[in-house]
Amino acid sequence: MAVSKKVEQTVIKEDKFYTISAANGKVVEVADYNTDNGARIQLWDNANAEWQQWSFERVGEGVYRIKNRFTQKVLDLYQGGVGDGTAVHQWENAFASSQLWVVDPGNDGRVKIKSSVSGKCLDVVGMSTENGAGLQIWADVNGDNQRWVITEVTRKPKAAKAAAKAKVETEPKAAEEVKPAAKKAPAAKKAPAKKAEPKTEAKTEVKAAAETKPVAEKKAPAAKAAEKPAAKKAPAAKKTAAKKTTKAAK
Repeated sequence: MAVSKKVEQTVIKEDKFYTISAANGKVVEVADYNTDNGARIQLWDNANAEWQQWSFERVGEGVYRIKNRFTQKVLDLYQGGVGDGTAVHQWENAFASSQLWVVDPGNDGRVKIKSSVSGKCLDVVGMSTENGAGLQIWADVNGDNQRWVITEVTRKPKAAKAAAKAKVETEPKAAEEVKPAAKKAPAAKKAPAKKAEPKTEAKTEVKAAAETKPVAEKKAPAAKAAEKPAAKKAPAAKKTAAKKTTKAAK
């Protein structure tokens, strides 16, 4: 009972914000600080960011809406599902039973957060401990991936831009290692430049052909000129023979 009172003193303060931490210290957050309905809920290293902080709005005895500080949207069950494996995402407050959660304190200072409509626990998909692990609901199996530590935020959160930048810097550097490989790709495209050499030879051949044409054209007129005088002499010979024949007849 003393434990329950302790949880009550912590969670019921509606003017406070809290982190919800898994067993490995990672906290529940809205993925990529997305403000849209349906944005994914996941685990990530605590960056003291507003999208990793939550308020608990009491709607009944031990029953709460859990609202994100940054997006102002609440934890919600995908399509109102109640079965094992139903994904947890964020949605605007619709006063729906799929958005109501019961905080069930344990004996070790941790709590189980259960769907009010199904009684199933907030659970880490595949019991993953990695950044980006998704959240769902699952039957209570008393596992570590279903136990949470709710801690009041006492530090001023980082500005959204600063927190986002810090998060990007802590992500795996695998993407950076791929970049040099991408830069090498253009080098392969330079190889076709060698094809330019045959083009110069082709141009040279065309020029050579062009230079030889005028020589052939110049010779042709010379041959024609030689033939023309011969054609003019033939008529002269015929006229002389005709005159001699006429005198003989006289």
